[in-house]
Amino acid sequence: MTTLGIEGGLTVDHLVTEGTGTRFRCLGGPGLFAALGALVVAGTQVRLHAQLPDDEPRFEALLRRTGVDIRFCLRTPKALRLWILNSTEGRRILPTSSPDGLELAGTHLDPDSGDDAGPSGFFEGLDGLLLSSPRLPLHALKRAPVVGVDPDQRAAMLLGFDYWMALAEQATVLLPSRVQLRQIHDDARDAARMLATRTGRPVIARLDSDGLLVIDGGQAWTVQDPEVRVVDTIGAGDASAAAIVAALASGSSLIESAAFGASAARLVLSDWGHDGLLLDGPLTRPYENLITKEL
Repeated sequence: MTTLGIEGGLTVDHLVTEGTGTRFRCLGGPGLFAALGALVVAGTQVRLHAQLPDDEPRFEALLRRTGVDIRFCLRTPKALRLWILNSTEGRRILPTSSPDGLELAGTHLDPDSGDDAGPSGFFEGLDGLLLSSPRLPLHALKRAPVVGVDPDQRAAMLLGFDYWMALAEQATVLLPSRVQLRQIHDDARDAARMLATRTGRPVIARLDSDGLLVIDGGQAWTVQDPEVRVVDTIGAGDASAAAIVAALASGSSLIESAAFGASAARLVLSDWGHDGLLLDGPLTRPYENLITKEL
């Protein structure tokens, strides 16, 4: 059994997707999607550090039902509630009530993953650790044999390569998204190669409809899913990152781990919110119809 620690936020989301429709009061957040995504990989048990809201008992009920260890979650009175707006122009994430009292929102807001130092005992016995959107200074790294980091979009934009280098000092693998990579270079693939070269760390870049790009030293591969069917995109990156780290912690190669990540992403994309991740049983291997190519 592989024990994976996850640090990430929980949010209640109102989802609006152009051309598809709307869903309200969906359980979400990086912590939830990552926890369920990690459970896609057979033999994984998940330990979660998140703010567990008292006013939304569905979180605790779902996490307990799926076997997620929530002993290290902290209580908070109210859940963070967000509008997540998806259109052909991109995605916007906004609080349901404006913090400045105005109806017209003027700033972009991502869910905060909270204090990444972790409660006492959280890191003991972990085989792997996934940090979602960690800020500097980093407290939680070097606490597991395998550490994956899904970077913070705002920190990457504001701090540039200083942020990436700080992550690379202690992380096993970097898991950037296309949005984060385009802060380095307009071409996300070139940015991923630059990131791997400058940090000296393997990079598994999540490139949305272009699949995953795996870079390790001078070698590169792509993992694509021709069978994916998209209903809703929320949470796919979080679930994919967690499945990758869970697979790496269980001894899989970078390529097989990326394929597990692509498999988790397919599940999330197939339904609204987290519903696609509620499987009858985990996957013992990635989906066979994925296409892996060496570049």
